[in-house]
Amino acid sequence: MKEYYTISEISRLYGIGIDSLRYYEKIGALSPGRGENNYRLYSLKDIYRLNIIRDLLMLGFSVKQIGEYLDCQNLKSTLSMLEREKEKVRQQQERLAQIERAIEDRVAHLEKYEKKEAGSFELLHSPARYCLRLNTKIRRDEEMDYAVKKLQKRHEDKIRSLGEREIGASVSPQDVEAGIYNLFHSVFIILDDIILDEPPAEEGEGLLVLPEGEYLTVYYRGSYRQSPDRIRELMKEAKRRGLTICGDILEWYPVDNRYTVEPREFVTRLEARVLPEGKEGTL
Repeated sequence: MKEYYTISEISRLYGIGIDSLRYYEKIGALSPGRGENNYRLYSLKDIYRLNIIRDLLMLGFSVKQIGEYLDCQNLKSTLSMLEREKEKVRQQQERLAQIERAIEDRVAHLEKYEKKEAGSFELLHSPARYCLRLNTKIRRDEEMDYAVKKLQKRHEDKIRSLGEREIGASVSPQDVEAGIYNLFHSVFIILDDIILDEPPAEEGEGLLVLPEGEYLTVYYRGSYRQSPDRIRELMKEAKRRGLTICGDILEWYPVDNRYTVEPREFVTRLEARVLPEGKEGTL
């Protein structure tokens, strides 16, 4: 067996690129000698170190970590390094588990609304819902996207990702009755189990509570251009049932451009809190 090997021989033996071997040398993990014409010559000691480098790379260690470890290699440093890496792996597993749950939630969300019936009015009881709200006038779809992002940005410590969160906007029945269409007055995002621990940043923004009560609800599929017609139908249905709409009509976007760029695949929910005619109530 030879005492020294050229860089080409080591490259072929380990299936490592010559550039990688030069990098290992640059950071001090390997220290080949020099032969005639200043060619690198790798000793058996270099091969032992290279065996360790390749083994630890397979365990996920960085070349820098390995180089530092080889400078003070003993049982204590080996155990310490392995324990640190084990903790990193555990944290990565937790993060991957969170990502997996988030993906599963989105799949369940889309499967739910893929099967949702459209066009049928229902009177549904809803518990109180807590939202973050941004008051702003919106007339175009592009403005809606900007407003939602602006709201999320201002509260990104509580809403890091829009994901499958319920996003909505409010439209005034009075505007619709006056022939003013596609004018929304606010956007909001359901908080779920997030707790507000500080006051709103600006007046008119912050916490919105959608009160518990009965909500006349209908879904529609397709482009938002039909929104004014669907809202008028909701108002007509409320009147037919002898119900008074309290406050704004809410438009929710369970399947929107977060999931598809095909408007025909959009799913939108309209709902309005209602009371029997003759009773008063506000949102």
